[in-house]
Amino acid sequence: SRGNVVAPDSYVEKYGADTVRAYLMFIGPWDAGGPWNFTGIEGVKRFLERVWTVVTEPGRKADAGDGADGQIRELRHMTHKTLQKVTEDIDAFKWNTAISALMEFNNYLIKARDTAAAGTWAWDEAIDALLLMMAPAMPHIAEELWQARHGNGAFKAEESIHVHPWPRYDAELAKADVVTLVVQVNGKVRDRIEAPAGINEDQARELALGSPSVQKWFEGKQVRKVIFAGGKLINIVVG
Repeated sequence: SRGNVVAPDSYVEKYGADTVRAYLMFIGPWDAGGPWNFTGIEGVKRFLERVWTVVTEPGRKADAGDGADGQIRELRHMTHKTLQKVTEDIDAFKWNTAISALMEFNNYLIKARDTAAAGTWAWDEAIDALLLMMAPAMPHIAEELWQARHGNGAFKAEESIHVHPWPRYDAELAKADVVTLVVQVNGKVRDRIEAPAGINEDQARELALGSPSVQKWFEGKQVRKVIFAGGKLINIVVG
C-alpha cells in the first residue's frame, strides 16, 4: 500500500531463482535486513557459472608420479574444512558467511582441477560435498548437477539431492597442517612465517626472533618483550 515493495520477478527472469535467493542470503546477516540493492548480483551469477564449469568439465586424471598423495590430502582438508564451516554457519543461520565459504571452496576447486587430485575419489567427494552444501540455498542448480552426476540421464525422486543426507565432516581432516604466524615489531607487521599448526609459544618465539626479515628491525635495540597472542600473532616490543 505504501509502494515501497520491490518485486523480484524481473530479476528471477533474468538471473534465475537460485541466483536471486543466493544473493539475498549473501549480502548480509539474514536476520539484520538491509536495503534492496542488486549491484553485486552479477558476482553470484558468475559464482554459479563457475560451479557449473567445475562440475561438468572434468579435470585431468591423476598421475601417481605427480605428487598425487599430497594434493589429495590438501583437497580432502579443504573439503572437510568447508563442510565444517558451512555446517556450523547454517546451524547459526549465518547464510552470508556460509555462501562466502562455498565461493572460496569453488575457487580452490578451479585451481585443483589442474592438479593430480582431479579425477580421483577425493575429487568426487569434494564435488558431491559442494553440491550438497549448495542445495539448501540453491536447490535448482544443485539438483540439476546432482542428477547429471548420479541420475543416469533421468530424474528419479528417490535419488534427488534433497533426500540425500547432509554430509558429515571429519574434524581431524578439517584441521590445518600449518598456520601463518604473523610477526610484528612494535605493532607493525614485519614477516609472515609458515609454522606447524600445533606450534607452542616457545617455538613460535624462536621462529619469530630468528627471522632475518624481523631481526633487521631491532638491530642495535633491546628486545623488551615478546607477546604471543592467539596462537598466530607475535608482537616483539623493542626500544
